[in-house]
Amino acid sequence: MNRATLGLVWAFSFVVLEAAQAVFFGGVFQSYDSFLIGAAVFGVTAIGTLAWTQFRSPDQLEIAWRNGHSLLGLNLSTAFVWIAYFFALQMIEPAVVFAIFSGLIPVAILAFSALGVPEASTLRNRIEGAGLVVVVIAVIYLAVITLLGQSGFVRGGWMVAMSGLLLTGVSAISLAAMMVYSQRLDRLGVAPVAQYGLRFPLYVIVALLAAGLGLDTKGPVDPHRLLIVVLIGFIIMAFPVFAMQKAISLMSTLTLAVITALGPLFVFLFQIIESRVDYAPATMTGLTIYFAGALLAAVGGARHKKERTSTT
Repeated sequence: MNRATLGLVWAFSFVVLEAAQAVFFGGVFQSYDSFLIGAAVFGVTAIGTLAWTQFRSPDQLEIAWRNGHSLLGLNLSTAFVWIAYFFALQMIEPAVVFAIFSGLIPVAILAFSALGVPEASTLRNRIEGAGLVVVVIAVIYLAVITLLGQSGFVRGGWMVAMSGLLLTGVSAISLAAMMVYSQRLDRLGVAPVAQYGLRFPLYVIVALLAAGLGLDTKGPVDPHRLLIVVLIGFIIMAFPVFAMQKAISLMSTLTLAVITALGPLFVFLFQIIESRVDYAPATMTGLTIYFAGALLAAVGGARHKKERTSTT
Protein backbone atom coordinates (compact mmCIF):
# COMPACT_ATOMS: atom_id res chain seq x y z
CA MET A 1 0.00 0.00 0.00
CA ASN A 2 1.50 3.35 -1.05
CA ARG A 3 1.77 6.41 1.16
CA ALA A 4 -1.24 8.21 -0.32
CA THR A 5 -3.57 5.22 -0.01
CA LEU A 6 -2.43 4.55 3.55
CA GLY A 7 -3.13 8.16 4.41
CA LEU A 8 -6.68 7.83 3.08
CA VAL A 9 -7.27 4.65 5.10
CA TRP A 10 -6.20 6.37 8.32
CA ALA A 11 -8.17 9.51 7.50
CA PHE A 12 -11.43 7.64 6.84
CA SER A 13 -10.88 5.48 9.94
CA PHE A 14 -10.73 8.70 11.89
CA VAL A 15 -13.90 10.06 10.29
CA VAL A 16 -16.04 6.94 10.86
CA LEU A 17 -14.93 6.45 14.47
CA GLU A 18 -15.31 10.15 15.23
CA ALA A 19 -18.87 9.98 13.88
CA ALA A 20 -19.66 7.03 16.13
CA GLN A 21 -18.10 8.93 19.02
CA ALA A 22 -20.21 12.04 18.41
CA VAL A 23 -23.48 10.11 18.48
CA PHE A 24 -22.57 7.77 21.34
CA PHE A 25 -21.19 10.40 23.68
CA GLY A 26 -23.84 12.92 22.70
CA GLY A 27 -26.16 10.60 24.59
CA VAL A 28 -23.75 9.39 27.29
CA PHE A 29 -22.77 12.89 28.39
CA GLN A 30 -26.37 13.62 29.29
CA SER A 31 -25.78 11.33 32.30
CA TYR A 32 -22.00 11.08 32.79
CA ASP A 33 -19.22 13.55 33.65
CA SER A 34 -17.34 14.29 30.40
CA PHE A 35 -14.20 15.29 32.31
CA LEU A 36 -14.10 12.01 34.21
CA ILE A 37 -14.53 9.89 31.10
CA GLY A 38 -12.05 11.95 29.08
CA ALA A 39 -9.41 11.84 31.81
CA ALA A 40 -9.80 8.06 32.18
CA VAL A 41 -9.62 7.26 28.46
CA PHE A 42 -6.92 9.69 27.41
CA GLY A 43 -4.93 9.41 30.63
CA VAL A 44 -4.55 5.63 30.46
CA THR A 45 -3.80 5.53 26.73
CA ALA A 46 -1.36 8.45 26.93
CA ILE A 47 0.60 6.79 29.72
CA GLY A 48 0.74 3.59 27.69
CA THR A 49 2.01 5.27 24.52
CA LEU A 50 4.57 7.36 26.41
CA ALA A 51 5.91 4.26 28.15
CA TRP A 52 6.13 2.47 24.80
CA THR A 53 7.95 5.41 23.23
CA GLN A 54 10.36 5.68 26.14
CA PHE A 55 11.19 2.00 25.69
CA ARG A 56 11.43 1.96 21.89
CA SER A 57 12.38 5.49 20.79
CA PRO A 58 13.41 7.73 23.72
CA ASP A 59 15.09 10.11 21.27
CA GLN A 60 11.63 11.21 20.06
CA LEU A 61 10.72 12.40 23.55
CA GLU A 62 13.99 14.29 23.73
CA ILE A 63 13.20 16.03 20.43
CA ALA A 64 9.78 17.04 21.75
CA TRP A 65 11.21 18.45 24.98
CA ARG A 66 13.78 20.45 23.00
CA ASN A 67 10.89 22.03 21.07
CA GLY A 68 8.91 23.15 24.07
CA HIS A 69 6.93 25.83 22.22
CA SER A 70 5.45 23.31 19.79
CA LEU A 71 4.83 20.81 22.59
CA LEU A 72 3.01 23.42 24.66
CA GLY A 73 0.97 24.45 21.63
CA LEU A 74 0.04 20.81 21.00
CA ASN A 75 -1.13 20.41 24.60
CA LEU A 76 -3.08 23.67 24.75
CA SER A 77 -4.86 23.07 21.45
CA THR A 78 -5.68 19.48 22.41
CA ALA A 79 -7.17 20.58 25.74
CA PHE A 80 -9.36 23.20 24.05
CA VAL A 81 -10.49 20.72 21.38
CA TRP A 82 -11.84 18.11 23.77
CA ILE A 83 -13.24 20.32 26.50
CA ALA A 84 -15.16 22.49 24.04
CA TYR A 85 -16.25 19.56 21.84
CA PHE A 86 -17.58 17.43 24.70
CA PHE A 87 -19.66 20.30 26.07
CA ALA A 88 -20.99 21.16 22.61
CA LEU A 89 -22.19 17.57 22.13
CA GLN A 90 -24.25 17.88 25.30
CA MET A 91 -25.94 21.09 24.16
CA ILE A 92 -26.92 20.70 20.51
CA GLU A 93 -27.58 18.02 17.89
CA PRO A 94 -24.50 15.80 17.26
CA ALA A 95 -24.85 15.98 13.47
CA VAL A 96 -24.88 19.77 13.65
CA VAL A 97 -21.87 19.81 15.99
CA PHE A 98 -19.88 17.53 13.75
CA ALA A 99 -20.83 19.34 10.54
CA ILE A 100 -19.91 22.78 11.86
CA PHE A 101 -16.81 21.39 13.56
CA SER A 102 -15.62 19.63 10.40
CA GLY A 103 -16.52 22.50 8.09
CA LEU A 104 -14.63 25.12 10.09
CA ILE A 105 -11.40 23.11 10.23
CA PRO A 106 -10.36 23.75 6.58
CA VAL A 107 -11.45 27.39 6.95
CA ALA A 108 -9.18 27.72 10.00
CA ILE A 109 -6.33 26.04 8.12
CA LEU A 110 -6.68 28.59 5.31
CA ALA A 111 -6.75 31.41 7.86
CA PHE A 112 -3.53 30.11 9.42
CA SER A 113 -1.98 29.96 5.96
CA ALA A 114 -2.97 33.58 5.31
CA LEU A 115 -1.27 34.47 8.59
CA GLY A 116 1.95 32.90 7.33
CA VAL A 117 1.92 29.59 9.22
CA PRO A 118 4.16 27.35 7.05
CA GLU A 119 2.49 24.07 7.98
CA ALA A 120 -0.95 25.32 6.93
CA SER A 121 -1.92 24.46 3.35
CA THR A 122 -3.38 26.86 0.81
CA LEU A 123 -6.19 26.33 -1.70
CA ARG A 124 -5.07 24.30 -4.69
CA ASN A 125 -7.67 25.40 -7.27
CA ARG A 126 -11.01 27.16 -7.76
CA ILE A 127 -13.04 23.96 -7.57
CA GLU A 128 -11.77 23.26 -4.09
CA GLY A 129 -12.40 26.88 -3.17
CA ALA A 130 -15.97 26.75 -4.48
CA GLY A 131 -16.60 23.61 -2.47
CA LEU A 132 -15.40 25.23 0.72
CA VAL A 133 -17.62 28.26 0.06
CA VAL A 134 -20.63 25.92 -0.14
CA VAL A 135 -19.49 24.26 3.10
CA VAL A 136 -19.37 27.65 4.83
CA ILE A 137 -22.90 28.42 3.59
CA ALA A 138 -24.06 25.11 5.07
CA VAL A 139 -22.32 25.88 8.38
CA ILE A 140 -24.09 29.24 8.61
CA TYR A 141 -27.43 27.63 7.73
CA LEU A 142 -27.01 24.92 10.39
CA ALA A 143 -26.10 27.54 12.99
CA VAL A 144 -29.21 29.59 12.17
CA ILE A 145 -31.65 26.67 12.31
CA THR A 146 -30.12 25.59 15.61
CA LEU A 147 -30.65 29.06 17.08
CA LEU A 148 -34.23 29.04 15.79
CA GLY A 149 -34.95 25.67 17.40
CA GLN A 150 -35.48 23.83 14.11
CA SER A 151 -32.69 21.27 14.53
CA GLY A 152 -33.18 17.82 16.03
CA PHE A 153 -31.98 18.65 19.53
CA VAL A 154 -31.07 21.61 21.76
CA ARG A 155 -30.71 21.10 25.51
CA GLY A 156 -32.49 24.32 26.43
CA GLY A 157 -33.26 27.65 24.76
CA TRP A 158 -31.39 29.85 22.30
CA MET A 159 -28.71 30.76 24.85
CA VAL A 160 -27.78 27.08 25.18
CA ALA A 161 -27.82 26.79 21.39
CA MET A 162 -25.52 29.80 21.06
CA SER A 163 -23.16 28.37 23.67
CA GLY A 164 -23.05 25.04 21.85
CA LEU A 165 -22.29 26.73 18.55
CA LEU A 166 -19.52 28.89 20.02
CA LEU A 167 -17.94 25.88 21.72
CA THR A 168 -18.07 23.98 18.44
CA GLY A 169 -16.21 26.84 16.73
CA VAL A 170 -13.57 26.93 19.45
CA SER A 171 -13.09 23.19 19.13
CA ALA A 172 -12.67 23.36 15.32
CA ILE A 173 -10.13 26.18 15.43
CA SER A 174 -8.24 24.37 18.18
CA LEU A 175 -8.11 21.17 16.14
CA ALA A 176 -6.71 23.08 13.17
CA ALA A 177 -4.01 24.49 15.47
CA MET A 178 -3.35 21.01 16.82
CA MET A 179 -2.85 19.73 13.26
CA VAL A 180 -0.30 22.47 12.62
CA TYR A 181 1.70 21.78 15.78
CA SER A 182 1.47 18.05 15.16
CA GLN A 183 2.81 18.32 11.64
CA ARG A 184 5.60 20.57 12.90
CA LEU A 185 6.68 17.93 15.43
CA ASP A 186 6.29 15.19 12.82
CA ARG A 187 8.76 16.97 10.55
CA LEU A 188 11.19 17.18 13.44
CA GLY A 189 11.04 13.40 13.83
CA VAL A 190 8.40 12.85 16.52
CA ALA A 191 6.29 9.90 15.34
CA PRO A 192 2.48 9.54 15.75
CA VAL A 193 2.65 7.14 18.71
CA ALA A 194 4.90 9.51 20.66
CA GLN A 195 2.78 12.52 19.76
CA TYR A 196 -0.36 10.79 20.97
CA GLY A 197 1.03 10.49 24.47
CA LEU A 198 2.66 13.91 24.44
CA ARG A 199 -0.48 15.83 23.56
CA PHE A 200 -2.66 14.85 26.54
CA PRO A 201 -0.88 15.69 29.84
CA LEU A 202 -2.39 19.18 30.11
CA TYR A 203 -5.88 17.96 29.19
CA VAL A 204 -5.74 15.11 31.72
CA ILE A 205 -4.61 17.47 34.50
CA VAL A 206 -7.39 19.96 33.73
CA ALA A 207 -10.00 17.20 33.35
CA LEU A 208 -9.09 15.61 36.69
CA LEU A 209 -9.27 18.97 38.45
CA ALA A 210 -12.63 19.74 36.81
CA ALA A 211 -13.99 16.29 37.70
CA GLY A 212 -12.83 16.77 41.30
CA LEU A 213 -14.61 20.13 41.45
CA GLY A 214 -17.77 18.62 39.93
CA LEU A 215 -17.91 21.08 37.03
CA ASP A 216 -19.78 18.59 34.83
CA THR A 217 -21.21 16.22 37.41
CA LYS A 218 -24.51 14.52 36.61
CA GLY A 219 -25.02 12.87 39.98
CA PRO A 220 -24.17 9.32 41.13
CA VAL A 221 -23.46 6.72 38.46
CA ASP A 222 -23.23 2.94 38.38
CA PRO A 223 -19.48 2.04 38.48
CA HIS A 224 -20.00 -0.98 36.21
CA ARG A 225 -21.78 1.09 33.54
CA LEU A 226 -19.10 3.76 33.85
CA LEU A 227 -16.44 1.11 33.23
CA ILE A 228 -18.27 -0.05 30.10
CA VAL A 229 -18.46 3.54 28.81
CA VAL A 230 -14.74 4.03 29.42
CA LEU A 231 -13.90 0.76 27.63
CA ILE A 232 -15.97 1.84 24.62
CA GLY A 233 -14.19 5.18 24.84
CA PHE A 234 -10.84 3.46 24.34
CA ILE A 235 -12.05 2.46 20.88
CA ILE A 236 -14.03 5.48 19.69
CA MET A 237 -12.17 8.26 21.55
CA ALA A 238 -8.55 7.15 21.77
CA PHE A 239 -8.06 5.30 18.49
CA PRO A 240 -9.44 8.09 16.25
CA VAL A 241 -6.83 10.46 17.71
CA PHE A 242 -4.11 8.01 16.75
CA ALA A 243 -5.68 7.58 13.31
CA MET A 244 -5.69 11.35 12.87
CA GLN A 245 -2.04 11.48 13.90
CA LYS A 246 -1.10 8.83 11.34
CA ALA A 247 -3.06 10.65 8.64
CA ILE A 248 -1.33 13.94 9.47
CA SER A 249 2.03 12.31 8.85
CA LEU A 250 0.93 11.01 5.43
CA MET A 251 -0.96 13.90 3.78
CA SER A 252 -1.32 17.68 3.69
CA THR A 253 -3.35 19.42 6.38
CA LEU A 254 -5.90 20.76 3.87
CA THR A 255 -6.46 17.35 2.23
CA LEU A 256 -7.06 15.86 5.64
CA ALA A 257 -9.36 18.73 6.56
CA VAL A 258 -11.46 18.15 3.43
CA ILE A 259 -11.80 14.44 4.21
CA THR A 260 -12.90 15.18 7.76
CA ALA A 261 -15.56 17.43 6.26
CA LEU A 262 -17.33 14.27 5.02
CA GLY A 263 -17.84 13.06 8.59
CA PRO A 264 -21.35 14.48 9.17
CA LEU A 265 -22.73 11.97 6.64
CA PHE A 266 -21.77 9.15 9.00
CA VAL A 267 -22.96 11.07 12.08
CA PHE A 268 -26.40 11.55 10.57
CA LEU A 269 -26.65 7.87 9.63
CA PHE A 270 -25.58 6.74 13.11
CA GLN A 271 -27.96 9.29 14.64
CA ILE A 272 -30.89 7.73 12.78
CA ILE A 273 -29.87 4.27 14.00
CA GLU A 274 -29.56 5.46 17.61
CA SER A 275 -32.96 7.28 17.42
CA ARG A 276 -32.34 9.52 20.47
CA VAL A 277 -32.41 12.73 18.41
CA ASP A 278 -35.54 13.66 16.46
CA TYR A 279 -35.31 13.67 12.69
CA ALA A 280 -35.28 17.32 11.61
CA PRO A 281 -35.89 18.23 7.94
CA ALA A 282 -34.02 21.50 8.45
CA THR A 283 -30.93 19.62 9.62
CA MET A 284 -31.17 17.28 6.66
CA THR A 285 -31.32 20.25 4.29
CA GLY A 286 -28.23 21.78 5.85
CA LEU A 287 -26.34 18.50 5.73
CA THR A 288 -27.29 18.03 2.07
CA ILE A 289 -25.78 21.40 1.24
CA TYR A 290 -22.80 20.51 3.37
CA PHE A 291 -22.23 17.16 1.66
CA ALA A 292 -22.35 18.80 -1.76
CA GLY A 293 -19.74 21.36 -0.77
CA ALA A 294 -17.48 18.81 0.88
CA LEU A 295 -17.59 16.53 -2.15
CA LEU A 296 -16.90 19.44 -4.51
CA ALA A 297 -13.89 20.42 -2.42
CA ALA A 298 -12.69 16.82 -2.44
CA VAL A 299 -13.00 16.70 -6.25
CA GLY A 300 -10.92 19.86 -6.46
CA GLY A 301 -8.25 18.34 -4.25
CA ALA A 302 -8.20 15.13 -6.30
CA ARG A 303 -7.93 17.07 -9.57
CA HIS A 304 -4.98 19.05 -8.20
CA LYS A 305 -3.22 15.84 -7.23
CA LYS A 306 -3.84 14.33 -10.69
CA GLU A 307 -2.53 17.44 -12.47
CA ARG A 308 0.56 17.57 -10.28
CA THR A 309 1.25 13.88 -10.91
CA SER A 310 0.94 14.30 -14.68
CA THR A 311 3.49 17.13 -14.72
CA THR A 312 6.15 15.25 -12.75
